[in-house]
Amino acid sequence: MRFSLDQLQAFVAACEQGSFSAAARQLGKVQSAVSTAVANLELDLGLALFDRSRREPQMTPAAQALLPQVRALLEQASGLQGHADAMVLGEEGRLTLAVEESLIGPELEWMLVEFEQAFPQLELELLNPARMDIVELVKQGRVDMGLLVSTLEPPEGFHLRLMGEMTLIAVAGPKHPLSSRKSLLLEDLRPHRQLVLTSRGAQTRVSEQVGRQVWRIESQYGLLDLIKRGVGWAWVPQHMVSEDIVAGRLSRLNCDMGADRYHIPVDLLLAFTYLEGKAGQWLYQKIGQLSFLESKPN
Repeated sequence: MRFSLDQLQAFVAACEQGSFSAAARQLGKVQSAVSTAVANLELDLGLALFDRSRREPQMTPAAQALLPQVRALLEQASGLQGHADAMVLGEEGRLTLAVEESLIGPELEWMLVEFEQAFPQLELELLNPARMDIVELVKQGRVDMGLLVSTLEPPEGFHLRLMGEMTLIAVAGPKHPLSSRKSLLLEDLRPHRQLVLTSRGAQTRVSEQVGRQVWRIESQYGLLDLIKRGVGWAWVPQHMVSEDIVAGRLSRLNCDMGADRYHIPVDLLLAFTYLEGKAGQWLYQKIGQLSFLESKPN
């Protein structure tokens, strides 16, 4: 390849501005520099790009055919330079983040919008595996950072950061027998089918199981859909169902002595193979500011 990026930029500017003088003003160069750059590009390519027989140069068919490719090439070059500059500043080039579905919602989604604006060159892979599957993916190094409800297991094979606590509440469909009860004890929940989250490895938090009959569901959203249809009751993140309760699609169960809710830790796991950069540090700080996480560490 004999041509340069400066030649390609001069070519695109001349095409878009309609003259070498206007292209020079756009690029902040003298007209002779633009004219020379375009002429040298024609020599390097062996093609006439402009018809100079008129007062203003006219694009030839060859120029019209090459212009989209040249624009794409310049965009790629700009992206390459931006990516390299970001890495020089300590930003990761790529990051894989796994988030448990029970933590997803508008607030976390807006956080990711801010993340894109803060790190436009970074390539992000976002996964939503089940809870215990996240742990295994982090251990394997397949995932750099994993955000999940705590498994309460010792941090073996990864780094662990406590992010705070999330509130779970007991809910059922509006037509479920439990929803009509004004007062419930924990024992009243046991005879009714309970829906709990599970993973591909069939792991479930034993502390969440109250009902004698249990359905294990991998997806938090699938679990919520089944509850709305009256299949059973479940502990669910309060921030995920607040609108459904207000709209009457779900009913919050009225358990005595605060038994209708409990708090559960939320952890951020980091793979041993992950070298944390500015993007990871940004995520750590912003996740700690999510309003549905209580008792955040100092």
